[in-house]
Amino acid sequence: MAVRPFELADIEGVNALHTQINWPAPSAEQWQWLASNPARGTSPMGWVIDNHGRIDGFLGNFRQTYYRDSAVLSAATGHSIIVSPRVKGALRELIQPFLSQKDLFAVSILNANEIGSPIYRHYGLKPFSAPVHDIKLAWLLAPHRIVVAKILRSLAARLPSLYPMLGERFLPRPVPAFDARSVAWPAGVHAIADMSDNSAFARFWQQLIVDGELVAERCPALLRWRLAMPDLTSRPVLLGYYDEQGLCAYAMGQLSKVGPIEVVTLEIIDLIALKRAPATAIPTLIRALKLAARKLQAAKLRLPLVSARTQAALGSTIGLAHNEGGWGHAFAHFSAPEAGFADWQPTPFEGSYSFTLRQPYQ
Repeated sequence: MAVRPFELADIEGVNALHTQINWPAPSAEQWQWLASNPARGTSPMGWVIDNHGRIDGFLGNFRQTYYRDSAVLSAATGHSIIVSPRVKGALRELIQPFLSQKDLFAVSILNANEIGSPIYRHYGLKPFSAPVHDIKLAWLLAPHRIVVAKILRSLAARLPSLYPMLGERFLPRPVPAFDARSVAWPAGVHAIADMSDNSAFARFWQQLIVDGELVAERCPALLRWRLAMPDLTSRPVLLGYYDEQGLCAYAMGQLSKVGPIEVVTLEIIDLIALKRAPATAIPTLIRALKLAARKLQAAKLRLPLVSARTQAALGSTIGLAHNEGGWGHAFAHFSAPEAGFADWQPTPFEGSYSFTLRQPYQ
């Protein structure tokens, strides 16, 4: 058994691991897209456990560029972490090269599941402080569908033979048409269609850097790359909030469906505002995202990662949301703890949420 960098020739073996635990297996085109990550450089896309030619484990390595004032930094988030029962206990060897990357200020796992969560802290990762580590917010838009889905999952858990009979449930038919430009959004909100290098979004990104906080790169070129994910079956929703000076806050929503007996959800992949943005900006974007979710026939709107800054910006809207977290899902390991990154306020955009989500319309 050996741990080595992932190669594109390993796709079949890694996808087999995904299939064995009912995770969506990326297409070959999606793997090629991940390989073209502008922030990747020459770093590995991840590592595999190679057991005499059989792939028995995988940890994905997604690099990102960060800015703080004039400093340009790099970090990575881990994703799609799978270890076969055949090599039980081998996660330590798989995670070590991920933690040992020398040119990064930090590595993180921002989407840990309930099984993996208790394990990561034993391998050198420390949990983010609350609320990042503990809260996933969900606004319920179709409670009746959510209740029925919960009942069906409970029945199927007791009678596994029901799963093939139930099939794919709660999927709207036909696939809903949605033109963000034709929706009557709340005052101040407009759909973002222009992602060119001279757009309002480009100016918004430059102002995010000027604001001086530690911020993951969101330049138009990177957003164009993100939005070109081959496995997407519906285009993400991009909404902006504008003040008298222009775009001052934006949100990105992407449809997902965790499993066959789960409801369709609009996941908030990004939600960020400039320092000058009014207190109404983020709550108004949440209202707009709820409207978008209803138009797309999603049963809930979910924010899967909530920083203290975002929590404060949500204001009273947070009282209408249900917490779907609680097991601990956000961890980081800093290569230079003394460098002052304690104020890092991560968003879902910095995790693996967007490119690992199960798509509703396969």
